[in-house]
Amino acid sequence: MSDNFYTDNADLRFHIEKRVDWPALFEVVERKAAADERPASLEEARETYEDVLKEIGKFCARSIAPGARTIDGEPTQLADGQVIEAPTFAKLFKSIKKLQVYGLPVPRELGGLNAPAVVYMAASEVMARADVSVMTHFGFHTGVAMSLITYALRDPRTVVRDGRLVSTPYDQPIAEMIGGKEWGCMVLTEPGAGSDLGAVRTFAKYGDDGVWRMSGEKIYITSGHAKYQLVLARTEDEQKVPGLKGLSLFLVERFFERDGKRVENVRMSKVEHKIGHHGSPTCSLVYEDSVGTLIGKRGEGFELMLVMMNFARIAVGFEGLGIMEASTRLTTSYARERVTMGKTIDRHEMVADFLEDMDLWTRGVRSLLFRAAQLTELAQRWEQVQRHDPPADEEERSRLERKVKRLKREARNLTPLCKYAGSEKAVDLARLSMQVLGGAGYTTEYDAEKLLRDALVLPIYEGTSQIQALMALKDQIGAALANPQKFLSKVAKANVNRLTAKEPLERALSRLYAYKYSAMQTILVRIASKKLRKAKAMPLGHWPDALFSQWDPKLDFAPGLLHAERLCKILVDVEVAHSLVLDAEAAPERRWIAERFMARADRRCRALLAEIEEHGDELLADLAERTAQESATRGAS
Repeated sequence: MSDNFYTDNADLRFHIEKRVDWPALFEVVERKAAADERPASLEEARETYEDVLKEIGKFCARSIAPGARTIDGEPTQLADGQVIEAPTFAKLFKSIKKLQVYGLPVPRELGGLNAPAVVYMAASEVMARADVSVMTHFGFHTGVAMSLITYALRDPRTVVRDGRLVSTPYDQPIAEMIGGKEWGCMVLTEPGAGSDLGAVRTFAKYGDDGVWRMSGEKIYITSGHAKYQLVLARTEDEQKVPGLKGLSLFLVERFFERDGKRVENVRMSKVEHKIGHHGSPTCSLVYEDSVGTLIGKRGEGFELMLVMMNFARIAVGFEGLGIMEASTRLTTSYARERVTMGKTIDRHEMVADFLEDMDLWTRGVRSLLFRAAQLTELAQRWEQVQRHDPPADEEERSRLERKVKRLKREARNLTPLCKYAGSEKAVDLARLSMQVLGGAGYTTEYDAEKLLRDALVLPIYEGTSQIQALMALKDQIGAALANPQKFLSKVAKANVNRLTAKEPLERALSRLYAYKYSAMQTILVRIASKKLRKAKAMPLGHWPDALFSQWDPKLDFAPGLLHAERLCKILVDVEVAHSLVLDAEAAPERRWIAERFMARADRRCRALLAEIEEHGDELLADLAERTAQESATRGAS
């Protein structure tokens, strides 16, 4: 086994050394920092970032990976209302505390290392490769601390001086989490309210004593034994403010002090027994008049939750990438040693094809994730500048506004694809690893079965793969309808470039974009079919009103819902290819990666487009008929 999970990964180092836009990140991360606090130069900062990754890579290889099997065999337990972590897991986190890396992206004014968040994401991949349950719990120190900082920057009580964060209402929780003393958790899911957060029933009431108290049950909460809990609860009368608009976000502490005694504020009712992620506790929580502090304003809960989820979903993508890297390495190593029919199986054509596909997906998803992580960070940091320290010059303010808008749009387009690709490909590659290893892969002698067990939850938590597909569909179709002329211009450009572009990479990428736009056009036409007679007589710019006035989303949007995941797969192929082409333009020695990935992606996208064009009419007709029958039955009763 390697003794450093960072230095042994040439592809990861390529992104850190050559593809991360360090000047852009350094500019905004160290903006207006005092000369005696900030690194003396960009080069010095980069050295520091890489030194941190080397230390984390060494720790993961030498301390986490060797104990991963032991952790897997020591599941957490619930005793007397307290979570008992696996002994090896608990001991490991004492060692991680000594590394002092929980505060990697936290501003130095709040005790952090003030590194760009992309460094933290790279560390997350390295840690997930060693053991995903460790990486998951690690993330609930840094991730929740960063969420509180993001919320604080919207809070008038936060002090920002000369463009630098000085203090927040959450300084103590942040300090405890990045110091490794405590951690946080995200508390959303309830029985009957998983993907449908509008169905949340946990209710918070504001008392005459000026205190918020909530009651309800939450389930499947990762690291739910945390001291600091970000809880989504309903604060408004559902009859008056139904659905998501009636939700608010709270900071709830698991215990608090009263008359010198420690009082339980949140009751632990269960620890789940799972097929994977054994070290990471997954808890059920009961709130019984539990005291909480409102974050932001009433009714902002869903919006604030989305802010929190953006980086969380990219982080899950990096988590999946760690599994992909581990699966690819295990499979390649085994295949190079296993001899059948007179040669090692990596030289058998079918297995060689598997190995190349695994390698291309691992490289491709990594490229996509680093691109998205940078866009997301730049968008959030420049938005903070826009809000707290805008330029005095009006023209500069206008430029900054356009810049933030562009960065947010690009980041939003990639976020669901990162979560989808990282999750789904982690499962695919872990499953393929088991297949190549054969009977050996089904035993605990090798890690193939553990990697698969650990991967299976990724398409489920932090928003299922299907939710990511629906988000991507909504954004893509919405953008096309909001500006049809721009959409048609993109269609025309892709169709022309796929035939006439001089550069072969551009032609290949344009073909993929053409498949994407053809899929979107097909879905739009299907959605519009019932209203097309009315719309076709109008200018294209009037289509949104004609198509979406007095419509039934459950029926009219059905073709989009049916094909959302197929479209999402095409979008993943397109954006991974785009990222690899950008890499190839920056480093010509990477050209072969983009070429081979796009050759495979072309075949996948053609097949997916055919499914979108040809499949589903009968199924949608059946569903519409059943819906009509159920409505008639309800009306008769």
